[in-house]
Amino acid sequence: MANTAHLDILAQGVDAWNTWRTSTPDVRPDLSGCDLTGRVLIGVDFRGANLAGTFLTVGELEAALFDGADLTGANFTGADLSKASLRGADLSGADLSYATCVFGDLTNAVLSDARLSETILFNAVLKNAVLQRALFKETILTGADLRGADLTDVNLDGAILDGAILPIGRRAAERS
Repeated sequence: MANTAHLDILAQGVDAWNTWRTSTPDVRPDLSGCDLTGRVLIGVDFRGANLAGTFLTVGELEAALFDGADLTGANFTGADLSKASLRGADLSGADLSYATCVFGDLTNAVLSDARLSETILFNAVLKNAVLQRALFKETILTGADLRGADLTDVNLDGAILDGAILPIGRRAAERS
C-alpha cells in the first residue's frame, strides 16, 4: 500500500516532490498500487521508489527518473516516457503497450514477462536488459541498442528492428 504522506507530497506537484526527494535522500518513496493515470509528471524523480502495481497510463513522464525503481506489474499503457531513465528498474510483468519511449534509457532494466505491444522504442537503450518472455509485438525498435540484452523467448512478431543493435551470441527466440 502506498504511503499517504508520499501521495500528499506528490499532489503538490513535481517541483515540490523533487525538492522533497533532494532533502530526504534516504527515504524510499512508496506509491505502490496508486492510480496516477493521466498525470503530468515531466522530470519527476522516482529513483528507487516502490511503484509496484501503479497505474501510470497515458501519463506525461518525459525525462522522468525511474532508476532502480520497483515497477513490477505497473501499467504504462499509452504513457510518454521519452528521454526517461529507467536504468536498473524492475519492470517485470509491466504493461508498456502503446507507450512512447523515444531515446529512453533502460540499461540493465528487467522486463521479464512485460508487454510492449506497439510501443515506440526509437533509439532507446536496452543494454544488458533482461527481456525474457517479453512481448514486443509490432513494437518499433528502430535504432535501439540491445547489446548484451537477454532475449530468451522474446516475441518480436511484427517488430521493426531497422538499425537496431542486437546482442552478439544471443538468440532472439521468436514465438508466434
